[in-house]
Amino acid sequence: MQDHAENDLSRAGRRVIQGVVRTHAPTGGAAEPLAADPGLDGLDLRIVSALQIEPRASWAKVGSVLGVDAVTVARRWNRLRAAGLAWVTAYEPGPAQGRLAVVEVECAGNPLEVADSLVGDQECQTLDLASGGRDLLVGVCAHDEVALADYLLKRLGTGPQIRAVRTQLVTSFVREAGDWRLGELPADQAARFTEHGAREPGAPVAPTGLERAVLAALREDGRMPATTIAARTDVPVRRAREVVQRLLRHRRVALWTDVARAKCGRSVQAWFFLQVPARRLAGVAARLARLDEARLVVTTVGTYNLAVCVWMRELADVTRLEARIEDGLEGVRIADRCITLRTAKRAGNLLDAQGRRTVRAS
Repeated sequence: MQDHAENDLSRAGRRVIQGVVRTHAPTGGAAEPLAADPGLDGLDLRIVSALQIEPRASWAKVGSVLGVDAVTVARRWNRLRAAGLAWVTAYEPGPAQGRLAVVEVECAGNPLEVADSLVGDQECQTLDLASGGRDLLVGVCAHDEVALADYLLKRLGTGPQIRAVRTQLVTSFVREAGDWRLGELPADQAARFTEHGAREPGAPVAPTGLERAVLAALREDGRMPATTIAARTDVPVRRAREVVQRLLRHRRVALWTDVARAKCGRSVQAWFFLQVPARRLAGVAARLARLDEARLVVTTVGTYNLAVCVWMRELADVTRLEARIEDGLEGVRIADRCITLRTAKRAGNLLDAQGRRTVRAS
């Protein structure tokens, strides 16, 4: 059974990378064709912006803040999700994520084929096909150092189509991609939503079986109703709701509202790899994390000690932002940079050639 599932996932990954998959796994159902893609208009962008701040806000609340009725908001969101244009997922923040690395891969063969072979791996959480001095940029996550080393050495280090691998071990997240905002709401409207990151810290504890099941449901759909979660986990609705609230309140689970990059006016994704004097690393990383364009800022150990992923509207913005960084941060060197040609997987979600979510893979 497991072999069949893995083969199915590999085939799905291959079709995604080749740009022909149009499937989406709806809550509680089998994959079905993606809905027609009409793009995102101004109201769509405001709805996504609202859910980036408060991912499980009620449609009544979103509609009240935006000045439209709840039915319209729900209909708009359901259309966006069915088309793979926007979605809410979940992840375990901080140390619970395990051990992470940003891995640059140079391919001896066709990068699309190498990406196809990796995209179904659970350890491969993000996979970009990139320009510059690497063909692939892989975000790797493993539960501990041994598992991470095994994946890097035995999986990435032995492929016949892989020429070279350069690994940057992640030491800290300064800004997580789930913290990035479209910024389509005026300040007074944004202030009416509750920031999902503003939660009570809790001591690290191992999740129970029920909590793991709830997390799996929220990874598929971060807005999954408590009634659906209860049915899946075979517990009362009240119990399911309490578990969701507890996981969020203690920041043991974080929700992330994401969007197809090309459909929200950010057609360019770039990575900057910096070399920063160690004594200045924390301050520089914090300043870069405040950039509106910054999606991800991580400190690393490797060839570079800081990696920054940004979303921008046009290619010329890359050079302009690079100049801003170097002019504003004396002594900081951008050692390398690359442009993402295509994202095949982001935070465990398979994406098609247009950047639309197709299936939740891992």
